Amino acid sequence: MSVPVLPRISRLEVSDADAALSQDEVLSLLGLEEEEFAQGLFGRSTVATRELSLLTAAPDSTLQGRSARIEDRLFDEAVELVERLEVDPAEIGTVVTASLYSLGGPTLAHRLVERFHMDPATDKYHVVGVGCASLVPLTRLVSQSLPAHPGKKGLIVAAESMSGMLMRSTPHDDRAKTVGSALFGDGCAAAVIENTPGSQNGAGEAVVVASQVHQIEGTLGAVRMELSDEDSYLHLDRDLPDLAAAGLPELVDGFLGSNGLARADVDHWIVHPGGPRILDRLRAALGLSHAQLQDSYDVLASRGNVGTPSIFYVLNETLRRRPAHGQRGLMVTIGPGVTVGLMLLEF
Repeated sequence: MSVPVLPRISRLEVSDADAALSQDEVLSLLGLEEEEFAQGLFGRSTVATRELSLLTAAPDSTLQGRSARIEDRLFDEAVELVERLEVDPAEIGTVVTASLYSLGGPTLAHRLVERFHMDPATDKYHVVGVGCASLVPLTRLVSQSLPAHPGKKGLIVAAESMSGMLMRSTPHDDRAKTVGSALFGDGCAAAVIENTPGSQNGAGEAVVVASQVHQIEGTLGAVRMELSDEDSYLHLDRDLPDLAAAGLPELVDGFLGSNGLARADVDHWIVHPGGPRILDRLRAALGLSHAQLQDSYDVLASRGNVGTPSIFYVLNETLRRRPAHGQRGLMVTIGPGVTVGLMLLEF
């Protein structure tokens, strides 16, 4: 009987917060320090610090005006993380880079192939807009591509410059702009994916036993980019947490049941740190304790919501606690669409 080939996350690295800002500092940079609504929202966000490098470097320029800085920043962070992965570039068969938005070509994937002198036949994709659904669809894409490169590995880089999008306050701002301003931060993460027979994994690794994405009908506008010549921000509908949580118990139970498991069989919950209301609604819907989502709450407090790389940070915290061999984790991501990503992991 043939042994199934499963993706394995064999290496993971996340960027450090080089110059983390407090919420009071962000309020000042955005011109919101006198706004009562903003002060209350920032205080309730549970975000303590986050990195917003381009907000301090170019506070008055537009997204278009910051584009060159954004590309350079994301490339530099991606290079640093790939070097920290300590993977031989000759072993890479597929490179997938991802962010909420694209600044054109050559893409980050093309630039990394060139920078590390990878095989010219390396498959390369830059995926735009998966956002916080993140590692689930990206791992599925890499795993499906690797059979064309026998014996080689896949590289995922999720890079986000939310500070490239955040703009100073104006008298006509929609309150949704302030919501995003209270939550989002910069981040970058990189992972190596290998297709291996069965559930072969070592310390600090995770085998992807199963994964699934589910788009919630009628929710396309709940997470969207608002762009104009003078302004830019990421819009989150107020009812997004309720939309994401509404059918989640049935979705999770069906996914686990198809793998012969129930919620009680999950040792580690790896949940997208989208914001305090999202975490609280998902926790309540799944009947989980605050402690079971502690890694997600901690990442939100120290980094904010960093978009596409967010779940990498939570997984990194889980792996740092060295799960026992054979324990299971369930990843739950919530991204634009609205798309729910589920990934069953074995450590």
